[in-house]
Amino acid sequence: MAKAELERQSLGTKLILFNEVMLVLILVIISVIISIGSPKFYSTTNILNILRDSSMAIIAGIGMTMLLITGEVDLSIGSLVAFVGVVTMDITNKTGNFLLGFLAGVGLGALVGLVNGLVRTKLKVSSLIGTIAMMMVLRGGVYLYSLAAVQNYHQLNSFYMFGNGYVGILPVPILVMAGLYIIFLFVINRSVIGRRLYATGGNAIAAQISGIKVDRLKILTFMANSMFAAIAGIILVSRMNSGQPNSGTGFELTVIAGVILGGTSLGGGEGTLVGTLIGVLILRIINNGIIILRMNQDWQIVIAGVVIILAVFIDNKRKVARSRIITT
Repeated sequence: MAKAELERQSLGTKLILFNEVMLVLILVIISVIISIGSPKFYSTTNILNILRDSSMAIIAGIGMTMLLITGEVDLSIGSLVAFVGVVTMDITNKTGNFLLGFLAGVGLGALVGLVNGLVRTKLKVSSLIGTIAMMMVLRGGVYLYSLAAVQNYHQLNSFYMFGNGYVGILPVPILVMAGLYIIFLFVINRSVIGRRLYATGGNAIAAQISGIKVDRLKILTFMANSMFAAIAGIILVSRMNSGQPNSGTGFELTVIAGVILGGTSLGGGEGTLVGTLIGVLILRIINNGIIILRMNQDWQIVIAGVVIILAVFIDNKRKVARSRIITT
């Protein structure tokens, strides 16, 4: 992209192109507005609560970002969160070992991701339709597995600490999120895997011709996405201290809204974890503002839907702006 050509673009086009700058400005403006209505917004306790609440969506957003970069999507992660929570609690109760419960939950996530990947690559079912079907299977399956909530019978400190504990002043979920985020920030931006993800999403046929095993890469990405969602589900069940079959409802929409708002394209080939982080934080700060300003909490769902529409609109505008720069 030539510098002279970029300078000729309008301010609006530049803001659309420099998505993360725009997102930071939005984040600051929203924070200032909420703080005017409630000064306690900037309290240490509230900030840590926002980050802890954001950690699950950010963890799941890491996987969703990678998946969307390849041009695929997964709408089953909300139901998976519920199933993983019930299985993790059940196995932990039966064995008295949180590690086994954790491995069972993550293993279930890997299995679901494998099935989603195979349905997409081998049966050639679109990921939108395939994962909607998986969403229904998982939501029905978790009720068949347990008709009621699976209560905590073990009282293990390790289980409680995973979702509720602190290391110093930092909640454990934030540290888990930060560790995964840093690792996969490197994977996506600096590794061969990251380059292959972008190449596959940009042009799968060209990627295949260049030697990338596209189907295998997509299957592994589906698996990684579901495993990230599983970790988020384990954090959730630890925080609730109960495996609820109806938990995770709408979780997939929050994650997808945050990722798309962060600049990851539904068409594949574009996206950053930095954008995902800011996008999820914007949504969580809005939700937090709704609570501390004592507004009707149903606005959280309405806002998530509006954000998805706006994010897709901005994504389309960004594509048009970039295509004009390339052709000029």
